[in-house]
Amino acid sequence: MNQRRKNRGSRRFYALTLAAPVLMLLGACSDDDPDPMGPELDGELYLEEIFEFEVENEIQYGAAIDENGVEQALHLDLYRPTNDDGTSRPAVVWLHGGSYVQGHRGEMTEIARRFAQRGFLSVSADYRLREGVLVDYTDPDDPLAEPVKLDAQHDAQAAVRWLRANADQYGIDVNQIYVGGYSAGGTAALRVAANSDDPGASGNPEQASTVAGSVAIAASLEPGLLEEGGPTLLIHGGADTKVPFAVIEEACAPVAACELVGIPEGVHSLMTPYREEIIAASATFLHAQVTGS
Repeated sequence: MNQRRKNRGSRRFYALTLAAPVLMLLGACSDDDPDPMGPELDGELYLEEIFEFEVENEIQYGAAIDENGVEQALHLDLYRPTNDDGTSRPAVVWLHGGSYVQGHRGEMTEIARRFAQRGFLSVSADYRLREGVLVDYTDPDDPLAEPVKLDAQHDAQAAVRWLRANADQYGIDVNQIYVGGYSAGGTAALRVAANSDDPGASGNPEQASTVAGSVAIAASLEPGLLEEGGPTLLIHGGADTKVPFAVIEEACAPVAACELVGIPEGVHSLMTPYREEIIAASATFLHAQVTGS
């Protein structure tokens, strides 16, 4: 059973064991509430999978110079709700894990698709990697840790700016763009949220890099990320040995805009065994941010 503690700010902590109890927190949808997205559908907007969707693959959102001085094209896959006529929907950028040395946007296909079905314009984005390199991005003394994280941050910020640049085409509310990620991607998401004044040069420079909030799954933390990043959801395994849960809990506790979901038996590799729990908790958080409820 979920245990939840909430103060008068927006921070909350609860242990997550099963998807169903989390969904019980969502509440019922009133028949009298207007549907801002178009057709009258069963279920609650942004919480439940009530939309069909279409996919646009391999969209180039920017380009950046890699560690060898070669320009690398940056791509995303876009998932858009189709059976609605919304012109101002929220959007979310999802970033894969892989310690900044491996991985690809296809690893976030499932979560991106599931949020499109909830009414978000949802994208899964690639970013620059250092393939074949040994780096421990959780170690501040590793000389490559900051360069690999900065590349990912700058690329993901370009994806955020691409969404703003194409807001009219895809019906995006530019004030409701979020970023989320898993492991290294979660760390990148936190950096995007906290460092909009350091946008990099990976594309779409005329647009702002700000986001309305972030979701970080099994991420590592750095000083200032939670304090500067605005509304943040951290999802972390209680048995994570890469980044101990106690470290995450201690960092989140004093920050009013930080929410923490603990998966008691979860280790660092959370996405496959706890996908449903992660999606449910992320939907609860993003629904609250979008609707203000």
